[in-house]
Amino acid sequence: MLGLRLDSVMADQLERFAKATRRSKSDIARDAVREYLDRHALGDEYKRQVQAIAAATTKADLAWLDAVNDDLMASEPDYDWGNAAP
Repeated sequence: MLGLRLDSVMADQLERFAKATRRSKSDIARDAVREYLDRHALGDEYKRQVQAIAAATTKADLAWLDAVNDDLMASEPDYDWGNAAP
């Protein structure tokens, strides 16, 4: 069980949002806390995974990605983004 104090503006916004979405204020608050924890508490794990992937990436991997990108860009039509008259 958790008690939560909100200022009057936030409390009014929450009340209106709950009515508009036909959800309870508790459901909305629970979702907000879950999203906050996913974003912040698990952030260190996410950073660790990104660093591990970056460390495992070799120059050959990067060269392969560059080649694929070059092939894709070569198949794209040339667009003239200049100031052509209408």
